Amino acid sequence: MNVSILDIRRFFRNRFEYYVDNKDSFGADGCDESRLTLRELCMTLENDLEPFPRRYNPDMRKVCGHEYLTWFREERSYGDVARLLNRVLAGEDGHMPLAGGRWVHAVLKGSRPGAAL
Repeated sequence: MNVSILDIRRFFRNRFEYYVDNKDSFGADGCDESRLTLRELCMTLENDLEPFPRRYNPDMRKVCGHEYLTWFREERSYGDVARLLNRVLAGEDGHMPLAGGRWVHAVLKGSRPGAAL
């Protein structure tokens, strides 16, 4: 199946909204024609530099919790959102400790494309 990047981003936004509203990363099957999961879309978009629409800032506040001001410091990309969600989902799945402390800052600065290792 050949899917355009515009469709991938649309599927991602659909699943992102569903996740924020329902805390269910496996749902949203019926909201579009894709069977891609939120996790798969996050992996696909984690290096996408396209700016993420600002209309989702209230939802990002919910995702980032007490560290939401870090999100607002500069324009953010689909890749930034995907990496944050990957971290949150890894915590929910038990693959990592639950996100806490300065986790938003660590994710945004630590795994940005082109960042020094």
